[in-house]
Amino acid sequence: MSSRYSLARDLDEFEQMVERLEDYLLGDAMYLPLGGGFFRGSSTPQLTLGALLLRRRRLCHLRAKLKRVDAVRLDAALAQHGRLQQEWTLHYHKKLRQEVPLRLRVMGGFFRECSENPRDCASAYPVEALRRSLIQEIMLAMAEFGYDKGDLSAAVRPADQALRRILHAGEFIWSPVLEEIYPRRMFWWLYGSPDSS
Repeated sequence: MSSRYSLARDLDEFEQMVERLEDYLLGDAMYLPLGGGFFRGSSTPQLTLGALLLRRRRLCHLRAKLKRVDAVRLDAALAQHGRLQQEWTLHYHKKLRQEVPLRLRVMGGFFRECSENPRDCASAYPVEALRRSLIQEIMLAMAEFGYDKGDLSAAVRPADQALRRILHAGEFIWSPVLEEIYPRRMFWWLYGSPDSS
């Protein structure tokens, strides 16, 4: 994630994700491209519940910074998300439970790369910090919606242990605009990076 942040882009992407949410919940795909068309830009986000929930958190916290018309858009998207989450609660829960292991598996590859090429670890870290943040959003949503986490908390622990081994505590790695949204206690991996030497 870049240190630059766009509230307008988050809102646009959140709306697009909510518009596609019902199809996503009822379909088999874990990653649903939002861009429409085969040749999409690499910066086009994909719909997952973690990605949607990440944007929801930021937009809700920064709502006061939105223009009135954009706040109305956000409220409509939030209401639609809430309706779909309640209407398709079993599908929503299933998708959340499926996303965490997939993201943890990819993080496992990152940890292997770090042990083999420690110098490359720091440059690749921002993507993994985002991935761990998406997992956190899922875990928080499961608590919010009263979903059973099953063994997911235990599954996340080894990744957190591996993160703690490589992480050197430091400054918040995302845009300063977002820092108050991500307290160090709950999102500690966003405060520092691996040693680049």
